[in-house]
Amino acid sequence: MSGQKAGLTSAQAMAIAIHEARKGTGFVAPNPLVGCVILDSNRQLLATGYHHRVGYDHAEIDALKKLKPEQIAGSHIYVTLEPCAHQGRTGSCARALAPLKPASVTYAVEDPNPLVAGAGAQILRDAGVDVDLLANRKDLTVAEATELVEQAEDLAEIFLHNMRAKEPFIAMKVASSLDGKMAYASGESKWITGEAAREHVHTLRARYDAIAIGRATFVADNPSLNVRHPQYPGFMNRVVLFDPEGLSLKEIAKSNLLAVRSPSEVFVVTDAKLSVENPAGVHVLKVPMVAPNEFMMDELLQVLRDNKITSVMLEGGAQTYGSFFNARKVRRLHVYLAPMLLGSRSGLSWSHAFGGESMKERIDLRRVERQTFGADEYWTARL
Repeated sequence: MSGQKAGLTSAQAMAIAIHEARKGTGFVAPNPLVGCVILDSNRQLLATGYHHRVGYDHAEIDALKKLKPEQIAGSHIYVTLEPCAHQGRTGSCARALAPLKPASVTYAVEDPNPLVAGAGAQILRDAGVDVDLLANRKDLTVAEATELVEQAEDLAEIFLHNMRAKEPFIAMKVASSLDGKMAYASGESKWITGEAAREHVHTLRARYDAIAIGRATFVADNPSLNVRHPQYPGFMNRVVLFDPEGLSLKEIAKSNLLAVRSPSEVFVVTDAKLSVENPAGVHVLKVPMVAPNEFMMDELLQVLRDNKITSVMLEGGAQTYGSFFNARKVRRLHVYLAPMLLGSRSGLSWSHAFGGESMKERIDLRRVERQTFGADEYWTARL
């Protein structure tokens, strides 16, 4: 063998595809993050691609455009999500690949979109392409395949949940002292975490369609809840404000929420029975109540979905967290822990509004990841 370097394994190729996919974070919603890798017949790297922005080329097309058509014949293609079968804002990736005659296409996760759901793979098989789910490949260990599939699921978790559950994806973010307190009873909470952690929060906000808070947080903090990070210049996110009595509608015009965004990007959720005035011209969403300060959760999620809100990050307060946790609707947790103690005497716990009576009712976390930002520790996990 005259110096031919070893080709990439399936595990290595998919790991690169996952890495590429993450480059689209914050820019592709409501589409999923997707990455693609193309190897030649000797399994040498030819090209990579990812979905850059909504409406732009999908990952497979982004990679294909870096090559000549004749380079694709006999190649091996790895994609984090099944190639699409349908015409949307862009054309079908499966139909673009099929006539180019790659030797194989391997994808990590089947697309649950009813317009795809195996149809993309079938288009390729009908063209004589060897198609595999990553988990079925014989050249990976079970542990390798499982970890890579989990990473691919993490990448597309919002899209996958939207398709599978037909409801918005709910995440939760909290900044807390080591003893689980997010503020003092007076409402004082600035600043629990340091500057590096607070900057990271802005990259999280860019992942979700909307940031949500309850009325108490709106009154105490008068937050902007916008994305202030150089990676996302001009990024405009939406805000959902849970306010059963609609009291904020008289105050919101002079708030920081509308100082940084138009009224069309703000949604105030009130009791369906309430008749309210809306001088600021924000969206008012009417949802039935099941208890004081608690909306009918399934109705709430449907109303958000009807308004094209596919993902929400909850940023406070404890009652808002509690209502979503009690309904078992929180799918991802983002927690920043600061090296300080506020104490139970006057500290407010972010988790006091939910919980059970025994270990059987505990909430287990999966896929736990940890990172440090200065002196603060960041935890994220699936629920």
